[in-house]
Amino acid sequence: MAELMDVRFKELLLAKKVSDTKSVLMLKEEYFQTMDELKEACSVKLKTARQYYILGRYEILQCGDVEKLIRKRANFAEEPIYFVNIDEMYDIIKRAHISTGHGGRDKMVTFLSRYANITRESIELFKSLCIECQKKRKRATTKGITVRPILSKDFGSRGQV
Repeated sequence: MAELMDVRFKELLLAKKVSDTKSVLMLKEEYFQTMDELKEACSVKLKTARQYYILGRYEILQCGDVEKLIRKRANFAEEPIYFVNIDEMYDIIKRAHISTGHGGRDKMVTFLSRYANITRESIELFKSLCIECQKKRKRATTKGITVRPILSKDFGSRGQV
């Protein structure tokens, strides 16, 4: 069931990325291509406009053998804000969703604030696919008069003919 949800989530995110020209969502290839461009821009002396843009926006964080793409920080004391690709996004949002106790959108947004490209739309998309959240969602209650039958033998005996 979780695999089906994972596949459906990725399909809908890819459809959103294709339809939106200014999407912040990154495919795995784009993520690693940006990292390679950033490494190349650091080593080249004569830089292009694109390389200046990448150097001003991104930074690479080395965690052991793993390299992560993060938002450029003003100083190193700031906490890093990570970029994630679409393939990792499901697992990250799922972990945040479960750790907030199937929390709503706002709880998850504050929990996921250390990720740069996880949007409200992707969080709402995940929440709409979560089975537990669909079960606990408030249902529309029917307000009004409760219809009960009249249980009397004398009903209609005094009517006019």
